[in-house]
Amino acid sequence: MHDIPDTEEADAAAERYWPEGYKEVIRAHAGQAFEARIHEAGAFKAYYEKLYADKYDDFEQFIKRLAEMVAIGAENGADAIFEEIYASFRNHASLPDPRVPARYYWPEPFTEELKGEIRRNIFKEYSRHHAYEHIHEDHYAGILDFESFVKQVASLVVIGAVNGADEALGRIYLSFLNAAPLPPARRRPKRIR
Repeated sequence: MHDIPDTEEADAAAERYWPEGYKEVIRAHAGQAFEARIHEAGAFKAYYEKLYADKYDDFEQFIKRLAEMVAIGAENGADAIFEEIYASFRNHASLPDPRVPARYYWPEPFTEELKGEIRRNIFKEYSRHHAYEHIHEDHYAGILDFESFVKQVASLVVIGAVNGADEALGRIYLSFLNAAPLPPARRRPKRIR
């Protein structure tokens, strides 16, 4: 019998990830914007008192948890749209169409300024990435210039983040309506190139 060497650590060290600095912007600001809107409106206090007071020390902790869930939903929404974008690269197809619902749940945690900051961060990270230069050359050079290509990707990712936050908020509202525990919120693993 032969011993097979354990290469997990070496394999993990060799893995290369796509840039995700834009997620830091989402983490830092989307949750805060959500919390601020909840406090301004004095919302969710009745749900806290009726359904969750025994699970959270105070209302502030409860709102922070909701904000964290919404921010994680936004990150996951960005990951989901990136998967669609990469599928379009693999299939030599045009970039996905932006899917914006007719209406979002209240409160949307993204201000126009935050959306712009995320777009700028994605543009900065991905416009310098040699893989995106090659993808553009191979698939989109005759259709879009490189700057427009990366800007379109950035806009799609912002839409994905907003939609992901909205889906998380929808699951929270469903928990309220069903007097159920809050839904789990887990980040996806880092995207490997």
